[in-house]
This record gives sequence, C-alpha cells and structure tokens, in this order.
Amino acid sequence: MLSNEEADILVNNQVLMPDFHVYEVGFEHCRPTKPVEYVPIDYWVLHYCVSGEGYFSLTGTTEKHIQSGDLFMIPAHFGNRYYPKASNPWTYRWIGLSGQAVQNLLARCQLSEKQFVIPGRYDEVLNQFFEDCYNQFKEGHQFGAVGETFALLDYLKTRETSINSMNANEYLLLTITKYIKIHFAENLTVTKIAQQHNIDRSYLFKLFQKYKQTTPSHYIQNLKLQKACSLLRKSSLSVTDVSYEAGFTSSSYFTKFFQSNMGLSPLQYRHKFVLK
Repeated sequence: MLSNEEADILVNNQVLMPDFHVYEVGFEHCRPTKPVEYVPIDYWVLHYCVSGEGYFSLTGTTEKHIQSGDLFMIPAHFGNRYYPKASNPWTYRWIGLSGQAVQNLLARCQLSEKQFVIPGRYDEVLNQFFEDCYNQFKEGHQFGAVGETFALLDYLKTRETSINSMNANEYLLLTITKYIKIHFAENLTVTKIAQQHNIDRSYLFKLFQKYKQTTPSHYIQNLKLQKACSLLRKSSLSVTDVSYEAGFTSSSYFTKFFQSNMGLSPLQYRHKFVLK
C-alpha cells in the first residue's frame, strides 16, 4: 500500500555488486505539472504506474500515453520527458538499477532502448514487488532489495511468456491466483477478489471451475492449510498463533478445519516432525 506521503526517494551509493546494484527506489503521487525534459542519467529506471495517467517519451521518440498498469523504463544515457495528465495525474513507483549486467537482464524481460513500455492492466502482484523492494531498501536490507528486484524481473519474463501462450481467461486466472497467494492471509473474500479484478463473482467462480476444478473459497482455504502445515513443521508458534498467521480468524475453527482435512489435530501433525 502506498504511503500517505506525496513522494519519497531513497538512494544507496554503497554498491553491493558491480554487475547489479539497486541504486534508487521511490514513489510519487503526482500533481498536474507542465512537461519537463530530464537529462540523461547513468543508470536504468523502471517505473510502474499504479493509478492515474501520464505521458512519457525518450529523446527522439513519439510520446506514449501511460495509464494504470503500464510499466515504462528510462534506459541509461537517454534524455527523457514525462509528466502527469492534468485531469487524472498518475501515481507511480520506481526502482533505479546500475551495473554491467542490467541492460542484458532487462532485455530478457523485453525491455530495451527500442521497447521501453510494457502496457497492461493494473497488476497487484507486480505492484507488490515494487513495494517490497522499496521496503527492503528502506530498512537497509541490500540483499533483500536485490532479491525482490530479481523476483520482479523473473515475474515480468514469466508474465510475457504466459501472455503469449495463454488465452485471455487463462491469463486472467493466473493474475488472480498470484494475487490470492500474496493476500490469502488477510481475511480475503471472494467479493474482494472479484472487485480487485473488475469482474463479477459468478465469472470468478466459472474461471476456477473451468481451469482449477475448484471454487475460489476452496482454493483460498487450501493455501491457508498449506501455510499452517508449514508453520507447524518449521516454527515454534502456538496453534493459536499459527491459525492467525495462516489467515484464520478463529483458532477453534482452524483446529476443526485442520482435523477434517488432515485427519490429525494440529498438535498431532506437529509431533510427527519433532526429532526424538
């Protein structure tokens, strides 16, 4: 979730790896402004438009209309111009990258000096990668920021492959399931999922029935169960804390649900993995 602050920019000059360095992160809730020409910089910047609209161009190229869900890149050593649409100013996040390997890695994600905009609908998964990188960077976790950035690039590459090999409904479901995997422990409801992706509840059910042979609710419950099993095996959290961490609102319901699906109580399941 974006801060209530209008903007924030963080910079790290302490290079972790010469081949790949997260140099800068930030976000901005823009106000209407006049077009501004920006001088070339010596690093690459990925921007993700979270909401609103704006305009972007590199020196010598045609101006692109950017809207929510579009990703655009400023290549190193390129002059550029971008500004918000006056009637619907954009909000965007960004990550600045430097290093010898950056250009090649971005090219694998279909981003280059000639292809510097990836259009798309708003994608909460992609937004989350930008947010997680920003948070890791802000906390001083350089390895974490690099890790989130690589995860973002991997997602972009995978998403492009998926788009080319899937029909529209399959790709929509892929986007929805990735969203659920991020938010399933946050009291997520079928209605909220449908609203987030601008579709009807009935259409959401049809997608899951056709491609997953299950319902959205059962899919969410299964993710919660997997999370609970992992915590019971690997953590020392109490059963009550495990239930809440996995997204259940009642520990008693969690125990009944777990027993019904696993044939064991949570404690019996945990004891199977205790070294003797």
